[in-house]
Amino acid sequence: MVDENLTDQQQADLVRKWIRENGLFVLGGLGLGLATLIGWDFWKSYKTQYAEEASGIYEELVGKVRANDQAEANSLLTELVSDYGRSPYIELARLRLARLALDHNDFDVAASYLESLLAESGNEEMMQIAHLRLARIRLQQGQYDAALAELERANADSAFYTRVNEVRGDIYVAMNQPEKARDSYEAALTDSRQPPVIDRAYVQVKRDDLDVGDSAGMTPADGGPANGTDDAPAATE
Repeated sequence: MVDENLTDQQQADLVRKWIRENGLFVLGGLGLGLATLIGWDFWKSYKTQYAEEASGIYEELVGKVRANDQAEANSLLTELVSDYGRSPYIELARLRLARLALDHNDFDVAASYLESLLAESGNEEMMQIAHLRLARIRLQQGQYDAALAELERANADSAFYTRVNEVRGDIYVAMNQPEKARDSYEAALTDSRQPPVIDRAYVQVKRDDLDVGDSAGMTPADGGPANGTDDAPAATE
């Protein structure tokens, strides 16, 4: 602090001396502050542009999926992966393309999209959906052990686990193991976690059909419920 008893000239000389000794540090600090501010604004602008561009490609991909153009949709996924590798739109795109492949009964192609999602995603919800869909694919392919193994990889703490138990019941029905199927359906029906992700009425029908089959002396393979394919009502996953 400048001594008030000094003359104006002496005070001025002290200020000039202080600037000579410390000016570079002051200017450097100001420069660093400005650079940080400018850099942060640039980074925010870049992220916004990055997200908008990825979103645009994803919307174009959705259009190609709706037009049943698998080749063009896959090309857009390749562009997303190549240029926007950290975008969450990649996971959504893979789910879309897996569904399109299933519509064409291309089970192995659909599985490859889901396996890529599981290998690269860190999003717990997306991974749970992928496990469920991949388990259903293995069920349709008759690969029951692989389907059950896929469900074992699902997160038991997720609200989606009610869906896991339903799909597990469908697999046991296909394997002609009605007791295990009944236990799985009941586990799904008694799970109180919210929000509900199953059609409770439909699951109850599948569970009750097992009792009907038992009383009629029929095995699930003879007349039990469907084998858990996508003839069920639209699923949350």
